[in-house]
Amino acid sequence: MKILISLAFLSIMIMIHEVGHFLAARSVGIFAEELSIGMGPRLLKIPGRETEYSLRLLPIGGYVRFLGEDEESDDPRAFNKAKVWKRIVTVVAGPLMNILLAVLMLTVSSLTFGIFDTDLPIIEDVISGYPAEKAGLRPGDRILSVGDMDVSKLKDSEAVQKIRSYINENGSDPFQVILERSGQTKHLKVVPSYDKENNRYQLGFYFKVRTRKPGFLKAIAISFQQTFQMIGMMLAALKDLIFSGTGVNGLMGPVGLVGEIGKAAQAGIQQLLNLGIVITINLGIMNLVPFPALDGGKLLLLVVEGLRGKPMDQSKEGFFNLIGFVLLMILMVVVTYKDIIRF
Repeated sequence: MKILISLAFLSIMIMIHEVGHFLAARSVGIFAEELSIGMGPRLLKIPGRETEYSLRLLPIGGYVRFLGEDEESDDPRAFNKAKVWKRIVTVVAGPLMNILLAVLMLTVSSLTFGIFDTDLPIIEDVISGYPAEKAGLRPGDRILSVGDMDVSKLKDSEAVQKIRSYINENGSDPFQVILERSGQTKHLKVVPSYDKENNRYQLGFYFKVRTRKPGFLKAIAISFQQTFQMIGMMLAALKDLIFSGTGVNGLMGPVGLVGEIGKAAQAGIQQLLNLGIVITINLGIMNLVPFPALDGGKLLLLVVEGLRGKPMDQSKEGFFNLIGFVLLMILMVVVTYKDIIRF
């Protein structure tokens, strides 16, 4: 059952991506011969008025086959005959649809489950063995000041941000925390500890958060903001993957994704929705990487064509994409092997 849910989940993400390419192509007059969900042997064929729709055995991808994309064609609707900007629109539309899907899913999540509003400068929980517990801080304590900084008159979220910054910037030096507990004021001395994993100083407690359900327009605005924040985080992670030697250890393949989707499905619809948001944004961003056989590789060739004023030789472009496809398959095998070992 987990596998069926996971495959259906991934297929939806891929379908949205490919439909983006397909709709963009139709809007600019490029003819699509086939829209396929999945790879490998065909399981189902649905003839359309012009385009053929296919469902294939392996749910590890999908594609839109355009007339004149991999071969020369004199048809005015062929991909190779379209202006460069029309082909760029078609290529970019797939990843863009994944980003818009994330916005939609975030909006649904916000309207259904609410959003985190602002942290309160009230302690939700204290971690056992950490400086906060040793100093005597307890759940329910409201922090009024840290060191010589008074945060009692600041807005909740601003107070929390100031407290976090102070703890980290103060380093390992001891300081005084003034807090309110059951209507009484307490003065406690704390000594932060250094967290190597997160590269910061901490006391070891969590602030209390609250949720609220925004209005429809507010939910959309927040969803766009959160999507762009996640894109920034993923780009930073991609940079670390390429330049910091993280390697394939930081990647997850189909087996790993199936496992994670299965866990999320068991945890509930909200967890599944949250995972779907991460996956669809990741699918959109990774496809824009300028690597052969990915949308980003095609986009790079189109930009070069636009600058040169003439297309690359079709045989060279085919070889370029073939090399990219082979490397992607090798990477897929390696990552899948690591997934199997891990799980």
